[in-house]
Amino acid sequence: MTQISAGTHGRSPAPARTAPRLPGIRVMAHPRRRDQAEALLARLHGADRALVLDPEPEGPPGPLRTAAAAWAGPYGEARHRLVLQDDVVPAENFLDLVAEAVRSRPDDPIAFYSNWNHWNGSAVRLAALSGAGWAQAIPDEYAPSLAVVLPRALAADFADHAQRLLAHGTPPDDEALSAFLRERGRALFIAVPNLVEHRGGDSLVGNDVQGPRFSPCFADDAGGGRRGSSTLQALDFYPHFFKGHVYGIVPTGPGGGHTKAYWDETVQRTGVDPVLVREAARREPTPAALLRDLAGAGLHIHHATAAWTAAVLYGITLERLPAPTDAGSRAPDPAVRARAVETIPLGGLAQVVGLPLLHRVMEPLRRLTEEGLRAGAELAAATRG
Repeated sequence: MTQISAGTHGRSPAPARTAPRLPGIRVMAHPRRRDQAEALLARLHGADRALVLDPEPEGPPGPLRTAAAAWAGPYGEARHRLVLQDDVVPAENFLDLVAEAVRSRPDDPIAFYSNWNHWNGSAVRLAALSGAGWAQAIPDEYAPSLAVVLPRALAADFADHAQRLLAHGTPPDDEALSAFLRERGRALFIAVPNLVEHRGGDSLVGNDVQGPRFSPCFADDAGGGRRGSSTLQALDFYPHFFKGHVYGIVPTGPGGGHTKAYWDETVQRTGVDPVLVREAARREPTPAALLRDLAGAGLHIHHATAAWTAAVLYGITLERLPAPTDAGSRAPDPAVRARAVETIPLGGLAQVVGLPLLHRVMEPLRRLTEEGLRAGAELAAATRG
């Protein structure tokens, strides 16, 4: 096992195009988590793998210093660099799945994780529910940097970019990577289901306030379900369930920006009247009964209703997706879809309700979510028809 310091920043010539091979692997960590990082690295095979520790561990918290070193050369014969943060859990057969992903998108930046209640978590969940194997990331949210692959030229460019940023401060590495890709007009694609899970535990940079930060659809939680090969491209509306409140994320103009606002202010983009969304639960007996059951089991009616509304918005969005045109499109894998359904309420409510209660009421909550998806699809179909 090799340890690389921040001073190692050379480059080797780009190799000739050959058969796909594993990327060079770097696990980045603060020295306080060295044991955890070494255990992660030990799970990964390959000749080009190394641990990269924060070069200034006593400095202000911020992973960009370590990321700059992790993305830097030398690159040897590897055409790609994979950087993992120390607090991830890789899926079974992780490196085989990474190699397959890189073969599919050899020239693209690829992320293998997203946060279940952030913007790109919504994109990943929609991809999982629709049978897609990739989600194009929403470009002006931070890049989910827990596990990312970059082609070597882009990795070297980002390493240089990060070093220049460090001369003026220590912005978060995920925001730095997102801005870097936007400036270069490069889309980030997220593998669906996700191939790593966030381990949890204490955050070194203050992210504990975000509560549980899990994947919206981790491969091992989806029973090893199959990945599709199609891509969920950029949309004009994304549902977003966050801290018990339901929002819509919509583009703000041709420049690629997005904004978040409450769902009833944004759902008009889909052509569906928000009044119809509100009335849907009252019109049909099953969701109304499930809402009462959940309230009786200890889930506040406000939170149960929010979960229903979020599911309806997901159903509307899925129904509005363009008809598949490529040969790789297919129905979602049942296990992948099931996990994505579960994490609609889990991701949206975990911070305000707590996972123990949600797990206790998961069966009626899952049924409520399925009813919401169905109702949303019917609303969108009626509007379109």
